[in-house]
Amino acid sequence: MDDPSRQLVLSLHRATALVDRVADAYLRPAHGITVSMFSALVTIEAIGPARQSEIARGLDVSRAAVSQRLVELVSRGYAEVTADAADQRANRVALTPTGRALLADAWRGLAASDDGLERNLDLPALQHALDTLIANAARHLDSLASRDAAETRSGRQARA
Repeated sequence: MDDPSRQLVLSLHRATALVDRVADAYLRPAHGITVSMFSALVTIEAIGPARQSEIARGLDVSRAAVSQRLVELVSRGYAEVTADAADQRANRVALTPTGRALLADAWRGLAASDDGLERNLDLPALQHALDTLIANAARHLDSLASRDAAETRSGRQARA
């Protein structure tokens, strides 16, 4: 990894941590939720009623992490979990009306309280750059998974 790439990694990590802290500083006292709960609500809203595995992919976390977040979201009445009609082994998760209202209020409050976080940023250009970075990273991870799967298959064949 060359120096600009190292700086990018550090800057992305720091920017994410700081933006999360800013959001958390508003969300906890104003709505009683953490930034990770907010992210789960945003993802559930974005992909609609979805399986927990789809939410995990959307958040880029494990299904176990989604399950932990869902316990809190369901107990507070922000989300509901129902059996998947197409697959009895799976569940579908959706926001409740209370969850949708909380999310709308939280978005409005965050927009009003960010105190210039987006100042001097070309948001469309930043979004495009981040989308490209995400696509590149996903493509790389997919190629690693394909390579690992091929190595596992060839290892099984060699033992057979």
